[in-house]
Amino acid sequence: MREPLSESVLRNVLYEQSLDAQFIYNSQGILQCNAAMAKMLGVSNSEALLGRHPAEFSPQFQMDGGLSSERWQQIETRVEQQGKHRVDWLFRRADGNEFVCEVALTAVQLETGKAVVGVWHEVTDRRIEQEELLRAQTRLQHALRGGDVGLWDWNLATNEVFYSDQWHRQLGEVPGTLSEYVDWESRVHPDDLPQAISRVKALLASANSEYESAFRMKHASGVYRWILARGQLFRDSSGQPTRLLGVHLDVTDQKIHEQRLSKDLHLSEVMLQTLESTLRVTSLEGLSQIVCRQARRLCSAEIAGIDLCHTSNGKQAMHGRSYSKKHPAYQAAETSSETMVKEEVTAESELAEHSDDIALCDFFRSLDRAVVSLSADQLRSHPIGASFCEATAHRPALRGLLVCLLIDGEGQTLGAIWLSDKESGDFDYEDESVLRQLAYIVSTLIVRLHAQEDLRRQTELLDESNEELKQFAYVASHDLQQPLRAISNYAEFINEDFGDKLGEEGKRYLQLQIAAAKRMKKLIDDLLQYSRVSRDDADLSEVNMEEVVHEAMRRLEVSIEETGAVIRIDPLPTVRGIESRLCQLMQNLIGNAIKYRDPSRCPEITISAIEQPEHWLFVVEDNGMGIDPKFRLEVFQVFRRLHDGSTIEGTGIGLALCKRIVQRHGGEIWVEASAEGGSRFCFQITK
Repeated sequence: MREPLSESVLRNVLYEQSLDAQFIYNSQGILQCNAAMAKMLGVSNSEALLGRHPAEFSPQFQMDGGLSSERWQQIETRVEQQGKHRVDWLFRRADGNEFVCEVALTAVQLETGKAVVGVWHEVTDRRIEQEELLRAQTRLQHALRGGDVGLWDWNLATNEVFYSDQWHRQLGEVPGTLSEYVDWESRVHPDDLPQAISRVKALLASANSEYESAFRMKHASGVYRWILARGQLFRDSSGQPTRLLGVHLDVTDQKIHEQRLSKDLHLSEVMLQTLESTLRVTSLEGLSQIVCRQARRLCSAEIAGIDLCHTSNGKQAMHGRSYSKKHPAYQAAETSSETMVKEEVTAESELAEHSDDIALCDFFRSLDRAVVSLSADQLRSHPIGASFCEATAHRPALRGLLVCLLIDGEGQTLGAIWLSDKESGDFDYEDESVLRQLAYIVSTLIVRLHAQEDLRRQTELLDESNEELKQFAYVASHDLQQPLRAISNYAEFINEDFGDKLGEEGKRYLQLQIAAAKRMKKLIDDLLQYSRVSRDDADLSEVNMEEVVHEAMRRLEVSIEETGAVIRIDPLPTVRGIESRLCQLMQNLIGNAIKYRDPSRCPEITISAIEQPEHWLFVVEDNGMGIDPKFRLEVFQVFRRLHDGSTIEGTGIGLALCKRIVQRHGGEIWVEASAEGGSRFCFQITK
């Protein structure tokens, strides 16, 4: 069994075996140090350190290449006064590398006098971690402030809350002045507080740890700011909540933007509904009813109106009103003749007779800009509008007024749309913007309704005129047949019974009379056919166009044989139409191609068809005389002939009749130049 170590030996063993550097020094320098110190400083043995001052190995105590006695004196003073001192030193090894140590200095009394015992160990890793932590904290503070993020940490046991400086700034408070739960609760908007507290309680009672809530908090200025709170709930080992840590984000601007977007979306939807509704109306009264109701709804007004004045072109005046439930007496009469008035009177008599003074438009005519907004006080002091502030038997008293003139595309004032009696406060810029949009819609639709009314009247007049012309053509054709037939018959009788008694000159005159009577009969027959096409109410049926062409050729058989005409027929489709009219159409086109042939060659005619998305395009092409481009539209007019009737017979109705037949079948007809120098007639028939 070993003998027990003496205390001095034991201290020496601990001293030499310790991993921490240990030394004793006084004013003469290091008196004693262990091997750990020599190793840390990169010195071969501890004896090389004896007599040297500990501060020699630390660059933070160096100045101008020597030891800073002033800095070291501060350390020794603290040790002497307090008996001990702990500090972090930066040391430099013999190879130049630096490291950080935590040094504990203790004052001792030796037999030789006062001395200091030092124990130190390297804490470079800890210092690096601390510096990283400090940098991270600095970055976090900058990020929180730059991002306007307020940090809070709620101790659920003590009810104390740490609020960061930025949290205070968000609410306009001095940093560091708030530290309790009640500081948060007392600033939440009364309308939002119950739900905010309920969310916290629900979180504490659940197994969840994620927290999120949005509410308004009172700023030091008195206004409320929207706050989005997000956090994390921490629990102890038993599952009990102990801490709620999170952030506050000021989302006021976002909330305002969302509310504005929501309002704009709602406005767009209502405007679209208004536009869809008004596009279906066919009267100014219906337009006024819809727009006035929507204007009240969009701008939270109790009264809305539209007043259209008489115009120089004879348009009617019209006055529309819409009242909320606040004015039941007037609301009941909203669409009655008293509040929705159309007058066929002059502007002067309107001023004298109309019972609704707003509709007189004196006030509107006095406006010097497109939009005018008057508060209740401004309206009362207005030289003309002041009378509106008093109720009459025909309208309630107006409280404030927002007016927007209705102006057409030519800058002419049509009237005005107006609002009164805002539910809360006065009309603002947003109300003006809404009314401007409604005014634009109303102005556009008023012009459209006026144009539709003008078109309807013109259409009626045109229909009446066309009907009269059709009737005249039909009657005239029939009434002219009898005397013309008598003239023709008597001429034939004279030629047969007295022809031998007439001289050559008389016979020539008689033949001219007979020929003129025949031409007149042909003209009347064509005119009668022309008038019948538009009156034709025959049903459409399936018509084989190849058979139609062959029938037309049969009717023209004599002309075809006499001229030696060559007719080529490509495959033709079956269409829906009136067979007799289509046959007449093809007969006229083929007959014209033969009639207006080039005298130097035999007529060649090609008939083809091309399928289109909604029509069949038929082409009748010839090698005849052709048509001058400047006459390609005129040839389809009634009685329009390009050649002297003495050389080529015709009445000038054939192509006009073709055009009417094609239109009766839902298509169009036109003429082009053919490759052979002739004409290429194209027409469409609806499938």
